[in-house]
Amino acid sequence: MPDNDERQEQILRAAAAVIIRQGYDKTTMSDIADEAGVSRGTVYLYFKGKEELFDALLYWEWMQYTRTWLDAIESEPHISTIGGYYRVVLRAINSHPLIASMMRRDRRVLGNYLRRPGNLFAWVESSSITVDFIRTLQSVGAVRQDLDPEVTAHLLETLSYGQLTIGDFKPPDQLPPFPVVIEALANMMDCWLSPEGGGNSEAGREVVHQTVVATRKHLEQMKLAREKP
Repeated sequence: MPDNDERQEQILRAAAAVIIRQGYDKTTMSDIADEAGVSRGTVYLYFKGKEELFDALLYWEWMQYTRTWLDAIESEPHISTIGGYYRVVLRAINSHPLIASMMRRDRRVLGNYLRRPGNLFAWVESSSITVDFIRTLQSVGAVRQDLDPEVTAHLLETLSYGQLTIGDFKPPDQLPPFPVVIEALANMMDCWLSPEGGGNSEAGREVVHQTVVATRKHLEQMKLAREKP
């Protein structure tokens, strides 16, 4: 089983590289096999076709991405505020190009998959910053009580999606360094959202942790439901 898991991961990593490079529509199972250094038949041992492989790839990428969150939350004490949370999220997105393409709905990369009924993107949309998440942080004293949670959630999504898509409007050489932007954005969020005195940062940290764990569990349940005959 470990060897099988390792081979499957090898194929998924290869698929991610090819799809990022040439897009989902132009990618074939042969391209993925060549990138992985295996036969086309080996790829078909694990996946019935490109759609099934891509579903598995998106699930795998999302689980890797959320694992990055959990590792940071467990190892970095500053992940207890909205700014700290966003710092981790945007760094994680930046280190996972396919996740960034998902967030941007990049048609060059994702192609016709976006039009498939029941694809994973509807779930990704529902997993973004929600009004309930802001309300929960307010209820534990981690976010200012005087802020409208609906407006706050909207502005946070505007900031995060703006950072993800700014490269579509400005060339890379006109953009400040990514780490500098992320630090400034995180600090701005904390100044805006944190209660006087910093609020209950430990409770905020626990809310973020529970949110990430619930996200992973929900995705696991989705995967099991899709695999049922």
